[in-house]
Amino acid sequence: MKEIKLVIFDMDGLLLDTERLSNIAWIEAGKNMGIEITYNILRRIKGGNLKNAISVLMDFLEEEECKKLIEEKNRIQVRVIEEEGIRLKKGVLELLAFLKEKKMKIAVATSTGKETATRELQDTGIYKYFDEFVFGDEVKNGKPNPEIFLAACKKFDISVENAIVLEDSVLGLKAAVSGGIKCIVVEDTVQLTEKENRLPYKKYESLLEVKNFFKEVI
Repeated sequence: MKEIKLVIFDMDGLLLDTERLSNIAWIEAGKNMGIEITYNILRRIKGGNLKNAISVLMDFLEEEECKKLIEEKNRIQVRVIEEEGIRLKKGVLELLAFLKEKKMKIAVATSTGKETATRELQDTGIYKYFDEFVFGDEVKNGKPNPEIFLAACKKFDISVENAIVLEDSVLGLKAAVSGGIKCIVVEDTVQLTEKENRLPYKKYESLLEVKNFFKEVI
């Protein structure tokens, strides 16, 4: 493979254990409104932006009901985060420390907006590790469009051939692949289908295993 010069991290479900909390909020919000939020619905929403969530929900809800459901979900998620806090995913600190030791350029590219993402990265103590950020409200097109990952490469003037994306979501995986960037997947709340399992460059159980991969190649 080409020399790796840039590692691009997704945030939710990869660095931060927030997708699990998001699922709790989606399901509770659905119950409050008499709407069943299934695994398949969550699967299609994960990794995407607000526009994508609305698009998924409008398959079976009217626009006004979509907006009410999303507002209820956001309200509940704030409460759940206050109650449980946000934990780092396994291996985050070990991997980030290793990459910094190797002087590797690292960035976050997340569908979450700048204000929320910055706060959560700072609150969990990992904001300081990253050289650059691309937030969901800074790009026009959300995942699975590759814009957010291409923007990260552009910030460093690094070719997609010399970058690698770390993702947990199907939408994020598809975004990386469509942008010509190799993608390592660490599954979180969503599992890849047999067909989707052909897309990642590598797939691991945790970021500790990803660290071992990088130890072999950089």
